Amino acid sequence: MTNSGIYQPSSDWNSEEPLAAAGKFEPNPGYTRSAAIYDNNKTGENMAEDLHLNPLTGNPDFDGLIADFANLRGEDEMEAARMHIWEQFGTEGAVFISDMASFSSTSRKIGVCHFLKMIYRARQIIAPLIAENNGLLLKCDADNCYAFFEKTDDAIKASFDVNAALFAHNEDFGIAEQIYLSVGIDYGRVLLIGDLEFFGDPVNTASKLGEDLAIKAETLVTKRAIDQSTFDIPEAAERMVARISDIEIKYVRLPMTEIERKVRA
Repeated sequence: MTNSGIYQPSSDWNSEEPLAAAGKFEPNPGYTRSAAIYDNNKTGENMAEDLHLNPLTGNPDFDGLIADFANLRGEDEMEAARMHIWEQFGTEGAVFISDMASFSSTSRKIGVCHFLKMIYRARQIIAPLIAENNGLLLKCDADNCYAFFEKTDDAIKASFDVNAALFAHNEDFGIAEQIYLSVGIDYGRVLLIGDLEFFGDPVNTASKLGEDLAIKAETLVTKRAIDQSTFDIPEAAERMVARISDIEIKYVRLPMTEIERKVRA
């Protein structure tokens, strides 16, 4: 859901400051564990049993590795476990995260049932277009959708195709029924857990772009994703720098223009 966020936008892409380095992923804030999992006297086996009750992903191999990792104390052991997790589940690609524009404010005015209906309609449009563009739709959570692509170009094309389809869909509805999407795209190393979930710095960054910065019918793509792309960025496209939660993000704004919409209609 769109949040205002505190950021300092800039159009200076010439700064020598590096992009925020890929770091430890931030666990899903919706995930909770039983108090017993924090008991230092618990064995790895018992912790794994507790985690089974509140799994991170539902993938027993990944969840078991994280449960074992949570019980380690030695630096060497933790580093070995961390490397093993990345060897088993690490990959590189483009992260696509979408958000329905104005969901929070207008759902309060009109009612949540109205927007649950709109979320349902949006998902029926988004899912097949993600697949058509070689993407893996991992999940939809409320008005957000999360997808993984091997190539940035496919992720960008999917964002345009989805927004074009929504524009066409909106022609049959009044203003209160119209759906608009904002999308954030980043590229880098992630932990991809089958077709269930992903974690990593690109997930955090794409989420901030799609949920905090992008406006309706707009795709924001990080510089490091653009660097992995053959997509022809228009000279007039805005190149921006933002700071959110002490993270610097360089990105380009790709709005769904009237020309793009008609080409894809």
